[in-house]
Amino acid sequence: MLDRLTTQIAWHWTTATHVLRLTPVWVWIVPVVGAFVVNLLNTNAVIAPYLTKDVAEFISPIILAMALALAACLAAMKSHVFYKWQALFALALFLRELHFAGTNTGFYIAMVLLIGWASYARDFLEPFFSDRKIVTLLTAIIWTYLVSKTFDRHMWDHVLPAGTTSNLFEENLEILGHTLFLALVVVSIGTKAPASALSRNP
Repeated sequence: MLDRLTTQIAWHWTTATHVLRLTPVWVWIVPVVGAFVVNLLNTNAVIAPYLTKDVAEFISPIILAMALALAACLAAMKSHVFYKWQALFALALFLRELHFAGTNTGFYIAMVLLIGWASYARDFLEPFFSDRKIVTLLTAIIWTYLVSKTFDRHMWDHVLPAGTTSNLFEENLEILGHTLFLALVVVSIGTKAPASALSRNP
């Protein structure tokens, strides 16, 4: 039992180090730059009304619906398991954005399962798992969502500029994350899987 647990920890640790090696340093400042841009735009009287929570909750499902529709088409048309995984990721994001009862908790459970499975089945996700563009976008997406949640938890209230709220940054960083996810789906179209990998399933 202990040996099996140690093996699993080592496996997932190797996954994490592989991802970090492929991830450019600039990815870690993406949400910081995003927050800076949001704050700058919020000072513009013409643009500021379009950065509100109500507007964000209108725009977010549209972006995710586009990502989900494209991801679902790719999953249906392409046999590589990555496209099925990506479509499930898109579905989890979209359902969370609809704000039904339980979707928020369900989203976090889905993320843990999807990321955990991706690590477990990483060999079956090649060449996507070693594609720098794919890994970079995935890392940027997850990191941006995580940072947006720190605003949801009001961790930065004491340093926010006067007149701004956590909602401003949380909602618009989520839009950034959604946009990055849409970009991921588009970029994945151009990733070529070797013929031997087309029918591989974990």
